[in-house]
Amino acid sequence: MKNMQCFFRWKVSAAVLATLTFFLLVSCKQGAQSAPELKDYDISEIYGYTFYGNITASSGNTLKPSLILYNDNRSAWNMSVNGKNVNQFYYFAEKKSTANYTLYWFGALNYDAMMARDKSKASMTVLLGIDSLNRITILLTDDGLTNIKEMANNRVPMQKQTNIRRKTTPPPINFDSSIQDITIDVPPAAPEADWEGVASYAGTFDYLVGEEGEWGRGHGTCGKDAAGNEITPKIGIEKNAAGSHRVKVKMHRFVSQPSMGINPFDIPGVKVFKEGAVYYLKYGPDSVEAIKETGDPITLNNVTVHGKLENGKLILRVSFMPGAMEIPITEIFKSK
Repeated sequence: MKNMQCFFRWKVSAAVLATLTFFLLVSCKQGAQSAPELKDYDISEIYGYTFYGNITASSGNTLKPSLILYNDNRSAWNMSVNGKNVNQFYYFAEKKSTANYTLYWFGALNYDAMMARDKSKASMTVLLGIDSLNRITILLTDDGLTNIKEMANNRVPMQKQTNIRRKTTPPPINFDSSIQDITIDVPPAAPEADWEGVASYAGTFDYLVGEEGEWGRGHGTCGKDAAGNEITPKIGIEKNAAGSHRVKVKMHRFVSQPSMGINPFDIPGVKVFKEGAVYYLKYGPDSVEAIKETGDPITLNNVTVHGKLENGKLILRVSFMPGAMEIPITEIFKSK
């Protein structure tokens, strides 16, 4: 009888112990599933892949930023693939913790600073967390480029776009250090006058992207005509009514990359000044409507014009910011 009682006590105790063990195991397993250990992904594992995110702007519009890290020193960033432009950067990364990095982005002007890892010259500082090889999260902490407040200190999850092929070879960044910006000032004593120059000037132009050409400097092009011939850049100047001291400057087609190509557009109401035999042009800052190569309308903001006509030679400096892009594009045209 005592043996039977001992047997049943043992059976009950064993059953209780088994039940407790089961619940402990399940509890531990569920806890592990709810807080999985973060894998230490290396940044090189996402090289060449395109990631998209979503940001709601103050206007209510949804921005869809894109990011590519081509390799360990080149990246591409687009504030929104819906109509904005791709910006090419140099960068270097510092690993901070498991699958977390800080990226310092530089324009072409500061390439040497990037190579020297001089953080003080970085235009953007971005925190990058690699959640998985299909998902990353970025946090922009220092933005000297776009000044778009929706990005500042806002975590943006981004998904890998599996339908976009991997690109580990970045496009070249056009940067000709011999191209320099210019200043054309109207003499303080120069009175307004009617334009007496010709109606059209053929020549060449250079462009600078960013303040002081930080992001790119190159020789401009108007593209090619239907026969495949290079189109000669021409600036038209259309007189207003006599005594108005105003002209309309007719800009040529501007091509850099397809998403930044702008069809010919007009800048009305440009003031004319004259000192001696030299004419000066001045306009802005103001906004002008234009059409992109894609056929989409675009507002050019902070448009300014500064020009000088001397001995039949026209020099024209035109600057603008395309759309919501906070990076100025400057053209320097010189007639033949």
